[in-house]
Amino acid sequence: MFLEKISGMEKEPTKLNRLLLLSLIGLIFIILYFSYISPQIQYLKQNILPPTKSYTISSSVSPTTETFTQTTTTFSPPIESTTPSTNVTRFIKYALEVINKDRLEYGLKPVELGTNPAAQYHAEDLASMLCLSHWGSNGMKPYMRYTIFGGKFFVQENVAAIFMFGRTSIPSDEEILSFISQTEHEMMYNDASSDWGHRKNILNPMHTHVNIGIAYNSQIFVIVQDFENILIKWSEFSTKNTTVTLKGRFLQNLRPYMVLLYYDPMPSPLSSKDLRNAPYNGSYSFGELLGAVVNKGYQANVPYIYATKWRQEGLDFEIVFDFKAFVKSEGVYTVVFEVEDYKGNINFATSYSIFIK
Repeated sequence: MFLEKISGMEKEPTKLNRLLLLSLIGLIFIILYFSYISPQIQYLKQNILPPTKSYTISSSVSPTTETFTQTTTTFSPPIESTTPSTNVTRFIKYALEVINKDRLEYGLKPVELGTNPAAQYHAEDLASMLCLSHWGSNGMKPYMRYTIFGGKFFVQENVAAIFMFGRTSIPSDEEILSFISQTEHEMMYNDASSDWGHRKNILNPMHTHVNIGIAYNSQIFVIVQDFENILIKWSEFSTKNTTVTLKGRFLQNLRPYMVLLYYDPMPSPLSSKDLRNAPYNGSYSFGELLGAVVNKGYQANVPYIYATKWRQEGLDFEIVFDFKAFVKSEGVYTVVFEVEDYKGNINFATSYSIFIK
């Protein structure tokens, strides 16, 4: 998203020059308005013009008097996997080594192994369903699962599978290790059909951690890579209905840029047949972009509201906002916190989902 600081007023011209200038502009505007601008203005508002103050909460994003309640969502365990738990630790360690080998070859820092269990949960869920999907059998996308399992940073998922239909025996340890290498190679060097998204994820320089899930049975091998951007040490990350507080210290030389709000309908259960067909057998997104939260004095090129508190001192920051104006119905509202580095590059620090009923 594009963020622009609202500039101050320019110096006033001399009185005579000002009158002449205004008269000339007025004449040109009248001619253009009736000959060209008037028929085009509706299209331009919708497709071309950058936002102005009309996008503030008092106009295009109207406050509401409705009361919204944040809900607590829990997971039911997936169908029991035949994956031997004693071996998973070994396989995950090897998968991490393979990922970091690829990153090091491109001059990137290695990622550490994360502790969020959403990746393992998803791998076991897919293995039990004999499917490959970013969606789970409960209808949740990666960032929703990550949030439910306690994640408060940014997550981006890769998932791959090897199908073995007709096989009756569980793969050996050596086969599993070869499957890990094979799927990593495919995501790195044979990913054109996914627009190289898996490769870009593996080689993203801002990733600091990866959560790895591995599950298999006689019919399928599944590996899930949930990459994380752990860029903040949180001192407070709280949500109360539609009020969000983000307070912490950056672990790198970063500054807050803006907060984006996305919407998904409340997830519902999906069958194996659902997961094997569009859109669930393809890529995922954060859903519908509703708008942004910015600091006072700035504007965005999407509908936006101002934070009630926006402070930064050195690496310490605090942002508080109420996104009630963006809530249109029950569903999942995902907070994506954009941050800017010293070179002006925009990165992501959170992908936190709030379930509203």
